[in-house]
Amino acid sequence: MRRHVRCWTTWHMHARSRPFGSKPPSGVTSLGRFGALFATLFLASCGMSEEPSRLKTNHPPPVSSGVLTIEARQPLLPMYPCSRCHAERAPNSEERMLTELHTQKILNHGGQGGWCYRCHARDDIDKLRLSDGKLVSFDQAYELCGSCHGDKLRDWNAGIHGLTTGYWLGDRFRRSCPSCQDRQLPKVPQTTPEKQPQPPRTAPPEAANEEHEKARAEHH
Repeated sequence: MRRHVRCWTTWHMHARSRPFGSKPPSGVTSLGRFGALFATLFLASCGMSEEPSRLKTNHPPPVSSGVLTIEARQPLLPMYPCSRCHAERAPNSEERMLTELHTQKILNHGGQGGWCYRCHARDDIDKLRLSDGKLVSFDQAYELCGSCHGDKLRDWNAGIHGLTTGYWLGDRFRRSCPSCQDRQLPKVPQTTPEKQPQPPRTAPPEAANEEHEKARAEHH
């Protein structure tokens, strides 16, 4: 082992002075050739090859006993159900400027083919239409978003994307995608970060002593 360490020292000193791409001098052993074997023998001799027994456990991981609830969206929509107005209107998928209702909506979400009816069901305006033709409610909008953004839906189901509140092993509440992102304009706008908080102001020792003596005199 000493020979290998000495060889590595010689190789390291040579590597610092040799031109880039040149070969090591003859008789010098490369660390990459014996690195894995050396590390294994070193860890075994130090008793570090295995995890300490005090860190091992035979207990199974705890099983969640709570219920996951997806927060409803339909009660929060002021114009739902949509059929109150659209029941007497013929579907029109032509892209145009809206002048009666939804005038504040700006559609900039992927391709514009089909316009509103790319997501809203043409024959049942109170439902959303998935790419396979399945109809889901507005409370299940995450399925519609996940039909295109599969990686985000996977992370959302795992609880690492979006907002989940509650308990690790108890009841949990999870918000759907439209709770945080605009459906028609989903890109989150850039914001200016706030300044870092200032450290609290502390009175100089002289002022603190004066206040202390004043309070003491008033108390007595």
